[in-house]
Formats: sequence, structure tokens, C-alpha cells
Amino acid sequence: LAQGDADLEAPGLAYLPKPANTGTTLFQNVRIFDGRNPALSNAANVLVKGRTIERISSEPITVDASANVTVIAGNGRVLMPGLIDAHWHAFMAATPQMVLMTADPNYLQLLAARQAQATLMRGFTTVRDLGGPVFGLKRAIDEGVLVGPRIYPSGAFISQTSGHGDFRFSFEVPRQPGGPLSHSEVEGIAAIADSPDEVRLRQRRRRPSA
Repeated sequence: LAQGDADLEAPGLAYLPKPANTGTTLFQNVRIFDGRNPALSNAANVLVKGRTIERISSEPITVDASANVTVIAGNGRVLMPGLIDAHWHAFMAATPQMVLMTADPNYLQLLAARQAQATLMRGFTTVRDLGGPVFGLKRAIDEGVLVGPRIYPSGAFISQTSGHGDFRFSFEVPRQPGGPLSHSEVEGIAAIADSPDEVRLRQRRRRPSA
């Protein structure tokens, strides 16, 4: 069974520990962008052990042939640190608004998971999710159940009526304070707040962000 297929922890308990990354990866013939110098390096080789960059050299790096080593031939391509997206929405990144408002929530979560993997493959290893129900997606990625970037979630949008996060249908307005929640509020997408007291209430009822 793959990681996450068995013995998942009960809700509320600690996450499953991810398998330790103990393998070794050797990148050969790459040009390095380090995020500080605007120029790429000359052709270089990079040895990574576990989660640590152990050696960078313009000379060939030899490794133990019997070791668990993955060799990646860069062929002159660029090697760079993972990108960070400071404003992202996993739940709605690539899904039309009418689909978001009418489709089954489970289907939308599957689309979000696919978008998370696509985002990682584009080079983004960390994202700040600024609105949407992604706590479950974050947990699945953290546990190794799904492939995706590190997610720092914010939870539901807190929005005033007619604001950026007001996704209510026409039959869900007007609302009364303390009345039934709209569909988007029930699903954790938005939280409508039209007064200072309601802002405090919505914030304190949101699930904690990471």
C-alpha cells in the first residue's frame, strides 16, 4: 500500500509522519539560479542528500555506485529554488465561477487536488491560499496522500454584502443577522460580515489557519 492508504489517524490526532527523504539526487550539467544573483551560473553539478544540498561543483561529482542515487541529466537546463505564490486559491484557481457555485463539493475538491499537483509541477513549492476550503487538501498533501505544494491556508473569505467574497445566490438575500447560512458559507468558501461584531464572530468561528 502507498503512504496514506492504511492506518490513517483519527480526526484530531497528529498527522501521519511523512517518510524521511533519505535518498541522494545528483543533478548534472545545470545552470543555477540562486534567487540572489540575476545571472545564471556556469554549468555545474549539484549533489542533494535527503533535504540538504551537500555539494555544488563545476567539476564532476562522483557518488558510490551502490548507493541509492538518482541521477538527473540537466543538459544545460536551469536549476532553481522552488517558487512561492503569495496569493493563490486552490479551490478556485482553474474552475469557472458557475461550476464553483453549482457543482458537487466533492467534485470541486478533486479539481482542487489536480490543480495543486499542476501548480507544484509549474515550480511552486509553497503557496499562501487566501480564501477557500483547503484545510483537507493541505492535510492530504502534508501526509503524502496527495502531491502538491506546501499550503498556508486562510480559510473562508470574510466579506461584506456585495463584497469580493459574496457568492450568494439571489434567493439567499437579503439575510438577517443570525439567520441560515448561504451555500458558500456552509461549504467554508465565504463568511459574510456586515458589522464589526459580525467580523469578530466570523473570525472566531473560522478553523485556525496554519
